[in-house]
Amino acid sequence: MTSAAEEYHLRKISREWNWEMLRILGETPVETPGLSVVFDRQPDIFAIPRLFSERLECVGFFRGASLAGFAMLMFQRRLVNGMPRTVAYFGNVHVKKEARRRGFFYRAASCLSREMRGECILGYAIVMTGNRAAGRFIGRNGPDQLDLPRSKVIATLRAKSILVMGRKRESDGYRVRRAELSDVDAMVALLRDEFRARLFAPVVDRESFLRNLAARPGCDLSRYYVAERGGEVVGTCAAWDTGGLKQNRIVRYGWRLKWLRGAHAAAAALLDFPPLPKEGGTTRDATVIDCAARGRDPEILEALLSRVHNDCSQKKYNLLIVGSCGQDPLLRATKRFLGQSTVSDIVLFSNDPSLLAEGQIDTSLPYVDLAML
Repeated sequence: MTSAAEEYHLRKISREWNWEMLRILGETPVETPGLSVVFDRQPDIFAIPRLFSERLECVGFFRGASLAGFAMLMFQRRLVNGMPRTVAYFGNVHVKKEARRRGFFYRAASCLSREMRGECILGYAIVMTGNRAAGRFIGRNGPDQLDLPRSKVIATLRAKSILVMGRKRESDGYRVRRAELSDVDAMVALLRDEFRARLFAPVVDRESFLRNLAARPGCDLSRYYVAERGGEVVGTCAAWDTGGLKQNRIVRYGWRLKWLRGAHAAAAALLDFPPLPKEGGTTRDATVIDCAARGRDPEILEALLSRVHNDCSQKKYNLLIVGSCGQDPLLRATKRFLGQSTVSDIVLFSNDPSLLAEGQIDTSLPYVDLAML
């Protein structure tokens, strides 16, 4: 007799399955007591992975000829202990409800970990708080899971969705303006200082910075800002409108958020900013990326965020999304902005268990690019 799990099989897939993968994504919202949301990736689910990786592997979970789930492994050039190395990011994991508890996660993780061999030995994943299906594999190394890389949680990721409401008072201590081409060298120098000691931070130089400007839809130089003091650039960030690549679609508001949305809509009518979407609608967001502040001074980032917020307000955005690892002092810059935070675990994994030992990898300030998620 064939078991339910044996009815399913795993195989590599690529872009020809794009529309079926998007359909599965739309059918599997992220559920919390207060909110159900689909992190949609119309029109191309492979677009963001291609922007953030040098090579991509994707596996599909099939029942017969029907796709029931998928997962991706992105190979990236990132900093580890200050040195560029190839690492793997395991993400974009989605499976239909009827295909859950059929061994998908274990089989997908095992298959993709084999793809790491010969390419890299270190990787990371982001697991949202409350995701029990993924969470139960973290730190497990039993005899029934020998194919899985060893893993451990190294930090939390805090992402704050700031409500764009009216205008904020801008800083008197810093001059914040749109970046110009003549600022690129100063911006790159700040970013290199920022990323140097951060695990999984990108390798940045003038050439790669300009290449990213040309490659990222909705994020050219006009989306970057600099903060000056005494005529010197001391901070930078960008506000990337990723709407052409991904959308946050609200499926359901819990009762508290329904109340908040109603109050927000009343204020929006009075103060001329856009209300949050109804259920079924998408938010208009800008994601803050490439943040750097001299001396990791939150005051500099706060000055930048105030200007970005006001520009987003003028352009009728709903949310400004900012985040970093939980221990990052720069997160203090978000305190004066009203919004909702989500918390996830940053998971380090490796096919070499010795690399997870204390002190082998500097995990004090891991880096995650929110636009990639």
